[in-house]
Formats: sequence, structure tokens, C-alpha cells
Amino acid sequence: MNVDSKLSSPQAAERDFFASDRAFYRLLRRRLPAHQWEWGLAQLQEMGRMATEVIPPLAELANQHPPTLKAYDPWGERIDEVQCHPSYKEMTRLAYGAGLGGMYHDPAVREQGKVSHALAFGLGYVFAQAEQGLYCPICMTEGAARLVATFGDEALKARYLPGLTSRDPETLLQGAMFLTEKQGGSDVGANLATARQVGDHWELYGDKWFCSNAGEAGVMMVLARPEGAAPGTRGLGLFLMPKTWADGSPNRYRINRLKDKLGTRSMPSGEISLDGARAFAVGEVGRGFAYMTEMLNLSRIYNSVASVAVTRRALYECLKFSRERATFGHLIEQYPMVRRQLVEMTIEHEASMALVWEAIAFLDRQDDGLATPEERKLLRLLTPQIKYHTARQAVDFASMACEFLGGNGYIETFVTPRLLRDAQVLPIWEGTTNILVLDVLRCLEKEGAQAPLFETLRARLGALRQSRLAPYRDQALSALDRLIAAFDQLAAAQEGRTLFAKEWSDWALRVYQATLLLEGAEEELESGEGRGLAIAVKFLRRHFERQAFGAPGWGTDSSDHTLFEAIARHAPLTPEEALRALG
Repeated sequence: MNVDSKLSSPQAAERDFFASDRAFYRLLRRRLPAHQWEWGLAQLQEMGRMATEVIPPLAELANQHPPTLKAYDPWGERIDEVQCHPSYKEMTRLAYGAGLGGMYHDPAVREQGKVSHALAFGLGYVFAQAEQGLYCPICMTEGAARLVATFGDEALKARYLPGLTSRDPETLLQGAMFLTEKQGGSDVGANLATARQVGDHWELYGDKWFCSNAGEAGVMMVLARPEGAAPGTRGLGLFLMPKTWADGSPNRYRINRLKDKLGTRSMPSGEISLDGARAFAVGEVGRGFAYMTEMLNLSRIYNSVASVAVTRRALYECLKFSRERATFGHLIEQYPMVRRQLVEMTIEHEASMALVWEAIAFLDRQDDGLATPEERKLLRLLTPQIKYHTARQAVDFASMACEFLGGNGYIETFVTPRLLRDAQVLPIWEGTTNILVLDVLRCLEKEGAQAPLFETLRARLGALRQSRLAPYRDQALSALDRLIAAFDQLAAAQEGRTLFAKEWSDWALRVYQATLLLEGAEEELESGEGRGLAIAVKFLRRHFERQAFGAPGWGTDSSDHTLFEAIARHAPLTPEEALRALG
């Protein structure tokens, strides 16, 4: 079957976030279970239509009119009501109605067979190209459902799981995660919020400094320290705090103010004081932080999906503009420097997207109970790596899109300023780059994740059989050898290893990305297509070769019309044409 036969017409595809993203279409075609493809494709096509036509004007309005806090009613009674613009409410209805947040747990959807994370995150990737702010509550809603389903007792599941997975706005319970306190920040072990057991529930006291989805969430997952518990993260408990109590009365907490944020302004984030708020313990009280890491790691994957959504939207805007804008008598896409930039952006985006869905595949196997111990370690290692890498890349791409459009890219009537503001939160939420690199180090030192990493990459590169890939496979294997040698140096660095950990982690990511691109190239070569080969070779040359200025093939010269059309525009390219153009 022609890979594009299910896509829209070329004219419609140019305007559709899903239909125009042929690389993503091919990626999901490989990643989704066969029994889920036709049904999943219909969901993705509808999400593409909605995200392209319906969500953008709503998102624009919601970001122009941020939420406000109404602390008191006319009689002076404290109500802490967060008022969101009707456009945000409509986006919420559409997003959750499409299954975002609860699809994985929704019994009605699971009649199609177990819904893979690859599909659920695929829908989120398309949606987040139109609206980033709401994608955060969607993440936290699924995260809360995951914690309740995994660690909650039967009473908690019966009471809260239906609402957390609902598509109906009347019964939906959105989720939230309240971790951060002002004295600790990323140091969650410094938290001071306390919990006191009262009968069959707990009462929570203290302040939470950064609480996203404040006022909108019906279920909040809160870390607090039971009275007399040990200091540090080991003494923390995890508690489910409902917005209202069983009799409908409001729970005992205050929203002190909403944050005036740089970006993601459509979604309310606030500062919360817990005044004896009633809550239920989730699982064993002393294992709260360990439980919360389950939600945190899921959030980091969500963050990575949101990040590659930003890079794709930025690329989409640049590609569209390059065909519309004429300067000095030519469309700007005809200029070699513009072509090179578009090719580089395309290659880096597709390499990151492939790596994110590699981690998602491991998550699927883990949740299905099929993951080997080695695969679990790889997921543990990849999660912080993809989060910091894609988040920083999203900021770079959003900035490049502003520059690419010139003066218009700086003007609020275009999407690019909001894209840049929204992107900047991605390296901050769910752990900054330095925190995540330390997490990578812990994964290497305590879990030995480097062993399955090296073994997996060597085995998969060695499994490539297409003769046309042989020199590039060998190049990737050579890069892997250097990575292994660098690990020995990193391990021997002792206290200084933190200074070089990011450089090593970045190199590991590049080798992994190269492996995935070569695998994709081999699959395409077997069906007579050469675009994947061009992408993989360009990536290898860009990151693993040092060539003299002006040498043949220097840098990422994409002035060649054939390669530009194939890589950036998805024009047909045979393997022979690819090899000739690559030189």
C-alpha cells in the first residue's frame, strides 16, 4: 500500500497538522499494533482536522484571556473560584471528548483492544501543535488515573477512576500534581507540608508553590509528610485530595493567587495553602515519593511529546512560509541557505520524534508486562534524556521560526510568539536540564543502564543487512565504540563526572537516534524508497564527521534540489537517486 494513500489531497495536506506530517504517519504505521491501525488512523485524522481548524482560534482567545481568580463571593465568603475563558472550556470539552487524558483507561475505547501509548501520545502530539497549555492538565489527568489504577485501593478506584477517565465534561474529574514548595523546588525531600491521620482519612497542612490546573482539577495528587515520618523523600506520603468532599462541600484549601506566567497562559497555575484539607492515602504511606515518580516519569514523556509537537509546529510554519514568501524575485525556499535550514530542522525533528516513540514503545511493553529487565532500564535511562533534549530543542526551533518569518514572526497576530513563550516552560517543568542529567547519572551508577544500552545499539546496528547501508552502519558502530570508551572515562572522573555527564548523554542520544534512523532507512529501502537513507546519512554526517570547510559534502549542504524536495517536501526519491545526490 502506498504510504500516502490514506492521506488527504496535497492541497488539504498542506493545511493539516497530521496529513502534512508524512514522517509521523510512517512512524506510527510502524509503531501501532496491526489490529489498531485502521481505527487509530481514523482518530488521528479527526484530531488533525480538529487541531488545524477548530482549536487554533480557541487557543488564541484562551491565551489572550488568561484565567482569573475570584477569591470571594459578594457576601465575603471565601470561594476560590478560578474563572477560565469560554474558549478554554470549549477546548477542554473537545480534548477530553476525543479521549485525551483517559483513552488508555476508558473501558469503551478498550473494546478496540488495549489502546497503545503510541496512539494516545500520537493524538496528543497532533493536539499540542495547536495548544500547549491544556496539554499539561491532560497529562496530569492521565497521571492521576495511572496512580489510582496502579496503587489505589478498590474504594479509591471505584470512586475516582471513572471521573478521571471520563469523556463527558459533566462527569470529568481533571487531575493535578502538587509537589513543589518554595523552600525546596526540585529538592522534593525538603518539603514541609504535613499530614495528620483522622479516622479513615488524612488532613493536610502547608503550602504548595506551583500548582498547575489550580481550580480546574477535581483530583489532586499531593506529597506531604505524615507526622513523625523520617526527613527527606523517604518520609513522604502520597495523598489523593479531592476538590470537594463526599457531601459536596469544598475541601479545606485556599488558592492564594494565580501565577502570571510567560507562556501557557491559557491554563491556571496557582499557589495553594492546605488548611486541613481532607485526603486519602494512596498505597503505603511511607512510599509516597516512589509512587509519585511513576506519575513524574509519565509527565516527562508527556513533556517530550509536547516538545516534539512544538518543533513540528515550528517546522510546519517555516515550510509553509517558505512557499508563500517571495524576496528578490524568488520564493525563499529556492535559496540554498533556506533549504539547508529547512533540511536540518527536518532531520533533527524526525530524529527526536523517533527517539521519543522508542521510549513510548518501551512504556507500552512495560505496561503490558512484556518488558525485559534490560528494556526497563532503557526506559528509565531514556526518559530523562529525551525530556531534556527535546525540551531545549523546542525552544531553539520556536526561536528559529520567529526569525524565519522575520518581523512578522515577532508579531502577536502570528502563532510564533506564543509558540516561543509556550516552549520555554518545557525545559523547566518536570525537572530542569541539570536535574535530569543527574538523574541520568543515577541511572548509570545505580542501575547499570549503560550495559543494555551498549548491547542493544550494537545488536540493532549489527542486524542491518542492506548493503547500501553498510558504510553508514559502520560509521554508527564507530561512534558507539567512542561512546563506550567515553563512558569509561566518565566513570573514572569521580567528582568531576557531573561536568561531563551531559556531553556523554548527548552523544549517547545521537548514537541512538542514528540507529533508529538507519533502521527506518532499511525498512524504506526494502520498499524501494530512498528518503530514509537521505535522512540517516545527513544525520550521520552532521554529528559524526568533522570535515574541512569547503570540502565536498561539507556541513549539511542541501542546495541540491532533489534532496531538498525529498527531505523537506517528501517528494518521491529512489535509493539510487538518494545515493547520487548524497555523493
